[in-house]
Amino acid sequence: MQPIRRMITLCQSSQCQHVLKLTYKHGNCPSIQHRFYCTAGEYKYRKSALFAKRQRKVNQENIPVELDIDIEERLKVKGQLLSELSSRNIHDIDVDQLERDYENLKELEKRELELEGQKRECTKKVAILFQAKKENVESSADIEKELKNVVEIGRKTKKQIKDLFPEVTSTAERVAMTSLNLPNRLHQNTPLSEDKVEENFGIDTDKSESLSHIEIGELFDLIKFSNVGNRAFYFKDSLALLEHALTNYFCEGLRHDGYTQLTCPEFFKSLIVEGCGIESEQVLKLKQRPENPSDDYLAGMSIMSFIAYVAKSRINLTNEPLKYFSCGRSYTPETQNHSSGLFHATQSVKVNMFSMCRDWEICDSLLQTEKNNLWNIYKQFNIPCRLVTISSPLLHRSEEMRIEIQFWAKSLHKYLKVSSVSMVSDYISRRLMTRHYKGTLPVYMVHCEALDVTRLIAILIEYGAIQQDTYSFPDLEFLDKYWIHPK
Repeated sequence: MQPIRRMITLCQSSQCQHVLKLTYKHGNCPSIQHRFYCTAGEYKYRKSALFAKRQRKVNQENIPVELDIDIEERLKVKGQLLSELSSRNIHDIDVDQLERDYENLKELEKRELELEGQKRECTKKVAILFQAKKENVESSADIEKELKNVVEIGRKTKKQIKDLFPEVTSTAERVAMTSLNLPNRLHQNTPLSEDKVEENFGIDTDKSESLSHIEIGELFDLIKFSNVGNRAFYFKDSLALLEHALTNYFCEGLRHDGYTQLTCPEFFKSLIVEGCGIESEQVLKLKQRPENPSDDYLAGMSIMSFIAYVAKSRINLTNEPLKYFSCGRSYTPETQNHSSGLFHATQSVKVNMFSMCRDWEICDSLLQTEKNNLWNIYKQFNIPCRLVTISSPLLHRSEEMRIEIQFWAKSLHKYLKVSSVSMVSDYISRRLMTRHYKGTLPVYMVHCEALDVTRLIAILIEYGAIQQDTYSFPDLEFLDKYWIHPK
């Protein structure tokens, strides 16, 4: 991979203003690729870091980003697009209006191109006539008359271009802002209404009352919860060691499988957040101060960790797929499930994987391979679990398909996700200019949340054995290399 490092560094600066090119694919009309000057502002649909209003003059020192929304192809299968929006429960996008705006935009830009051509022709004729006037003094009166006529035509043409510009700009803005709200396509195997259980392991019929991990942790001094509630916690003694053991086990396995380890940032700009199709309320935003305005978001370990690394880069996929992983803290906004303790902790330790390839078929194959590998690992815990394909209403905007591994939480009497594999295909790379090293095609991506250490430990605690005043952990022999099992 050869990323454009100067561009990425500038992108992270809060002072950076981005220039983006919105690409509409139709015909051979070169001017359809517009330059936009990035300024902060509220738009009719929503504020966007990926789109900025078109200006007549562009600061050449700003950073160009090619924003390929792929509108032409999506509207060709309008029926499929409407069906997918409906299955995702997205009802605030008017596809008919988008289609009308897009067709109107093409006509407006075609007219703009014609006027620009006329303007250039007038400029050429004026130059020719001036030269002819110098060389033919005797017929200068006739040339002067023709010159005035051409100048007048050029003046009117220039005024027409100026009058047309606001309409082109506003129409392009409506098309772009609506298009940016479109979700990814759906995988053919994504269920449309209800989650599909692919495979079960173990028996989950135990509905008897049992101590929660909060009660066990406090009773046997395994966890210290802060006075601000169960969201702030400390693992103690054997649990602290188990956290390291689980992390090391997964990380060593990934290194053995050819994944490259990265140390990733925890803070991200709105460009990365929106580029990943994530709404701003789904991540933590740093508090704004009048004297120090900021658009920084805190997410920690997530898909954004990898996207920030490859955004606006050309990727060498000669030896595809490229596979990366990272381990670190993950931060999520506070939920109302305060009583569920570590199951919905605002801070957790996670191991994430990220893969890139050049086409959809390889991307789909990667999804299946990573799913099978993780499923084989989690069955070793010998705890009731299941493999579930998530239905379209529950998918994130960038996901074409998501498969989860869920463990049975005894105290809650329900399944909880501990791992997931998501196929995002080319959705993010089109928005954030991640391209092949040789060519202009977007790369395809698979993101995997391989391990939520904090939630997994909470589940494991509830499967331990309590005898009189002693507690023993579930048998985890495959971790003996990394963890001294407390007896």
